[in-house]
Amino acid sequence: MKTRILLCIYFLVLIFGFFNSSRIMSWLTNQDMTLLLFMFPLSVFIGLFPVIPFGLFAGIMGAKYGPFWGAFINWTGSFGSALLMFLYVRYGYQKKGREFLARFQQLDRFTGVFERNAFIAVLFARLIPIIPSPVITIYSAISIISVLSFSLATAIGKIPTMLVYSFLGDQVFTDYRRTIITVLVYASFIGIAYLVYRRWQSPNTKK
Repeated sequence: MKTRILLCIYFLVLIFGFFNSSRIMSWLTNQDMTLLLFMFPLSVFIGLFPVIPFGLFAGIMGAKYGPFWGAFINWTGSFGSALLMFLYVRYGYQKKGREFLARFQQLDRFTGVFERNAFIAVLFARLIPIIPSPVITIYSAISIISVLSFSLATAIGKIPTMLVYSFLGDQVFTDYRRTIITVLVYASFIGIAYLVYRRWQSPNTKK
């Protein structure tokens, strides 16, 4: 019963945001620096309830407040929403989640490998944005990774992506050359991080 109520509230907020997305966008793009502090809790809210895509919001923050404050706002929202979702699933649905994973032998085996190297696995998953962030968060919450390890890995792993979002938002309309360079550098970083992760993962998956 409690789960159904929470899900209803979640979808009601999403529906409200969807039908008011144009007003939200107008409000975001027209306000000045006086609402800087309010953007931090708003970023957490958008991370939990993506009434507009978080990447779009992150780019707007970079354009409005510059790469430093924009990145700080984006990191706060991305990390804060991930931590809240982690705690919600960990203390509400971990047992049910473990029972579900146990039904699938290969997935259960993968979970065992993940849990032996949880901090590094979460860190690289955040650095390589291939898997959707909520999937990483929910899967981590179901596993036995500690709250501290998850928080540190997520906090560190979110930094590069949030920096790129805010920098692109700050530069995309003013300096297209820097925008292209930023994209290329970030793509190279992701490629290197992926190769390092694959090299680290190979011997471990055989254990």
